[in-house]
Amino acid sequence: MRPTLGFANTALALLCAGLICTTAQAKMVELADSELSDVTGQAFINLTTDSNAGINYTRINFGMNVETQLNMKKLQLGQYNDSVTRPGEALGSSDILINNFALGTVNADDSINPFKIANPFLELAYSGNKVVGVRIGFGEAKGILSGDIQSLTGNIPVHIKGTADAVYNSANGLQQTALFLGGIYRSSVLEADAQLVASNGAADPVRAGLAGIKNGDGLNCTSGCLPGISDAALALLKSNGCALLGIQTCFSLSQFQSLPVGNMAVNDSAATAAIEGAAKGFFISMQTQDVAWRDMDSNALINTLKGAFMNLPKYRDANGNMVAPININFEQAFNGIPRQDTCLGTATAGC
Repeated sequence: MRPTLGFANTALALLCAGLICTTAQAKMVELADSELSDVTGQAFINLTTDSNAGINYTRINFGMNVETQLNMKKLQLGQYNDSVTRPGEALGSSDILINNFALGTVNADDSINPFKIANPFLELAYSGNKVVGVRIGFGEAKGILSGDIQSLTGNIPVHIKGTADAVYNSANGLQQTALFLGGIYRSSVLEADAQLVASNGAADPVRAGLAGIKNGDGLNCTSGCLPGISDAALALLKSNGCALLGIQTCFSLSQFQSLPVGNMAVNDSAATAAIEGAAKGFFISMQTQDVAWRDMDSNALINTLKGAFMNLPKYRDANGNMVAPININFEQAFNGIPRQDTCLGTATAGC
């Protein structure tokens, strides 16, 4: 199996598209020596190096904030070739396949809600004098990511939180009775962690077509449950085989057509250049062998599999809490998220 590094072209295209969508106005102004002595700064572009386990890294850092709205007919990485595929995966499938991929959205009046990026970078990994990996990443990212998701390989945690009303609506009469007797009511606020899974509910970081509560994990009650009884009930109720009490706990990625990245409820401050509530550590990589990339938020090493890999990890928010980069409610989990408009003009997707 020999995935190629043609992804470098795609990475550059993504990065350049974002940079091109920004605007700048400037002119040369002479500074007196006294004024120049008061000025300090950092290069717009700088290089950093790293090494680990015999692999050397060179990262090109772009010290800037970007606001972009871009569309791509197909984001397809890690298909390799017709005769070679990953063991256990369908012939012709891809590590990452998202049709009508888009960042940012468009309103009815053609005004734009941009996808916001801070400190984008492009990084190469070398083993000896051979390039074995390339990744494009964002120090911070916030906005709507849209697409018809067919398969994903990587690390993409999702947090589900909301009232149990949607859970009741997806349950039959017997299941609803069991929930009620367990001290869980329609108004109860529940939460759960989800991730990429296989159809049997096992964690599946490779070419997954589903996201859900993995086997052995369950629900937690935040408020509105019957103390003691609900705690005991939830401690016993764990997802298994993509079901909990017979209620579905795994969902097709294709039904999530527009996903919020970062905390969309937090508004940016006009007084600063910070992206408030941004997710941290987002990158897409391609490697010809397993490669450990440096996380830009925690500085930890993230192990990625040979092929294409998308990393959208949990990160530390402004209060120091570890939070998921994608947060949805139970109604969205059961019923999906419709695509928001990403095209100028009449088309909403595939423009």
